[in-house]
Amino acid sequence: MKQLHEFDPAVIRRLIESEGWEKPLADVRRVQLTPRQQVVFWGLRIYVTVMTAVVVWAFLHGATR
Repeated sequence: MKQLHEFDPAVIRRLIESEGWEKPLADVRRVQLTPRQQVVFWGLRIYVTVMTAVVVWAFLHGATR
């Protein structure tokens, strides 16, 4: 694989311009979640917590046999 300094700067510049990489990125802002979305995310958090507890319990219970 060629190193970056081995490429022609003109080729690199054309690639950057053709891909649009020189343009600034769009602003990223937080959005307010709807109540339904908040409930779904809290449900996912609870699910992950319960599943983690089940896996830990199963691992510890199985490790003693």
